Amino acid sequence: MTIKEVEQILEIPRATVRYYEKENLIKPQREENGYRDYSDEDVELLKKIIVLRKIGLSVEDIEDLFDGTRTLTEALDENIINLQKQMSELQGAINLCKKMKEDKAELSSLDTNVYWNIVGEEEKKGNSFTDIAKDIVHEEKKIITNYLGWTDKEGNLYDISRNIRYFIIVFVGMGVIYCVINKEWSIYNLSLGLRGVLTMLVIEGILAIPMHFLGKKHPWIAKNRVGILIATAIVLCIVLLILAKLLGE
Repeated sequence: MTIKEVEQILEIPRATVRYYEKENLIKPQREENGYRDYSDEDVELLKKIIVLRKIGLSVEDIEDLFDGTRTLTEALDENIINLQKQMSELQGAINLCKKMKEDKAELSSLDTNVYWNIVGEEEKKGNSFTDIAKDIVHEEKKIITNYLGWTDKEGNLYDISRNIRYFIIVFVGMGVIYCVINKEWSIYNLSLGLRGVLTMLVIEGILAIPMHFLGKKHPWIAKNRVGILIATAIVLCIVLLILAKLLGE
C-alpha cells in the first residue's frame, strides 16, 4: 500500500511515517519504480511504535526493544518511574495555578512576593516546579550549534544545499591557490585544497566552544568571535602546512 493509504488508516501525517523510517524502526519494501510499498506488517509495526511513543517511551527505548537488548517489562518499569517523576515535578505548579485562579490574579497587579513565597513553601513540602535550568541548557545548545555554524541565532538549521555550494567554492578556490603556489596544475594539488578546507573546519569546530565561554567573560572576544576564529584557523592551517612540507622534504 502507499504512504497515503497508511496515513488514512492510522490517521497520522506522512512526516511521522517518514521519521520512523529514518530511524530504521520500519523498513518498507521498494517497488521497481522506487516508491515504497507498505505491507500490513509495516502498518501493525507502526501501530506498535505509536502506542509505545504515546506512553512516553523514547525512540531509543523502542530501538532497544526491537533489538532485544531490553525487555518490555524493563522499559515499562523505567518509564513508570520517569512518568511519576514528571507528575511530581508538576504538582507544585498545579497547586500554585489553582491558588492564582482562586485569587483571580491579574498580570498587571500580580503580587509576585506572595507567590514567590508560595513557591518556596511548596518546594519545602517536596512539590517541585518546572526545572528552569532546562531553559539554560536549551539556550546553550542553541548558541553552541550557532557558534559551530550549524544553525542561525534562532536555532534553525541553515540551508544545507547552500552550505555545500559555499564549501565547493572555497574548496576549488584553495585548490587553485595550491596549484599557483606549487606552480603545477594537478589533481594532487587540488586535493590539498580540500584538505585545507577540512582542516579549517575541524580547527574552527574545536575552537568554537571554548571561544563561546571565553566570550562570556571577555565581551571583545564575543564581538569579534568570527574574525578571531577565521584568523586562528588560517594561521594554524599555515603552520600545519609548513610543518607537513618540512617533514615531507
